[in-house]
Amino acid sequence: MSIKNPNHPAKGSRITVEPIRRLADIKSIKKLIMGNPRNHLLFVLGINNGLRAGDILKLKIKDVERLKPGQSIVIKENKTGKNNILMINKTVYKALRIFLEKDLLNNEEYLFASRKNKEAAYDSVR
Repeated sequence: MSIKNPNHPAKGSRITVEPIRRLADIKSIKKLIMGNPRNHLLFVLGINNGLRAGDILKLKIKDVERLKPGQSIVIKENKTGKNNILMINKTVYKALRIFLEKDLLNNEEYLFASRKNKEAAYDSVR
């Protein structure tokens, strides 16, 4: 017999997800994931740019490896098809440097490659 999670939405229902707005909450999450450079970078990119995870997961190393604070790149949003800007501020730059220095990665690889294979983590979830 399986136990049903009371927090899980009913199949077919719609749920809304609110952004994390409180600075204290953001700082707590960053502190929790600081030991994992990959997850920390993913969170910092999303929280500082307001981008969906699926759009961030499509980035390749070559897209961001040479960017400095104040620079940006244009990302096409998967959901809306609109162009959005990924800004590199000091926080994002620092997280990016820590992540890229941790692993010797090929610049043609996805920044957040699936752990199972080298395709985008987003593709492996779909």
